[in-house]
Amino acid sequence: MDGIIRLLYSFKFTVFGIDIDSGNLIDTIEKLTNFSSVKGINIWSIGKTVNDVIVPIALSLLILFFMINLIKKSMEVERISWERVVMAFVSFLLLKYFIQHGYDFLSSIMNITNDIFVSITHAIGNSNSSINIADTLIDAVPDGFVDSIMTYRIVFIPFMTTIVQILTQIFLRVVKLILCFAFAPIPIALAADDEGRGKAIQYFLFSASVGLEAVIIYLATNIYSIGLAGLSSTVGSTNAISTIVAMLFLNGMYLAVIQYASQFAEKLTGGH
Repeated sequence: MDGIIRLLYSFKFTVFGIDIDSGNLIDTIEKLTNFSSVKGINIWSIGKTVNDVIVPIALSLLILFFMINLIKKSMEVERISWERVVMAFVSFLLLKYFIQHGYDFLSSIMNITNDIFVSITHAIGNSNSSINIADTLIDAVPDGFVDSIMTYRIVFIPFMTTIVQILTQIFLRVVKLILCFAFAPIPIALAADDEGRGKAIQYFLFSASVGLEAVIIYLATNIYSIGLAGLSSTVGSTNAISTIVAMLFLNGMYLAVIQYASQFAEKLTGGH
């Protein structure tokens, strides 16, 4: 029976250069959330390629908005001064520099958020760091729980569906990171206009929130693994249906927290 359970609930595959392994859940999630690991996946270069294409477009937009802003200032005859004109040109040169080096600037922001992530992973490391989903389910099932494999087949569909949804949400964060890097020059160019500066700042705050999502995802994974491992301690006082409900509840809670991670991170940074 244990062999059949492992057959149903064990999976291991490689996608985009990342190993997805149900036998080492936390390590798998850490690879998908650690910025240093994410940069090693084979689709990461897409962000840099698109960024290189966007830079000339952003520079054109910068010149356009700079000229519009300069015309606005020149029309304010009573407020026009050499100081304001000089500051406008200095702002133009700074924005030009950030557009050309926006990829590196955003990398610096992500490295800061990743330092927070690494510090937290070291601080909350626990004995469930190598949790195996199949083995945990075997331990959590009461003796005599299954007279046939049908019960495990019933649980399999909702259980694995939520696991796939969870992995999809985590991969979605990786895609958001790539998009943030790819289009970073555009909001910087918009900052040439007085009204666009707030949008540029908000964009980088949003990018920082995407970085901080990793922390929340990792915390959710640890909470999930502790809860899943704790099911085995209640085997003697529960029945089959209760065990099924508990497993599905933990999966549902795990998915809900990960889906909420982006909202919380945006509120945390003010990048919403």
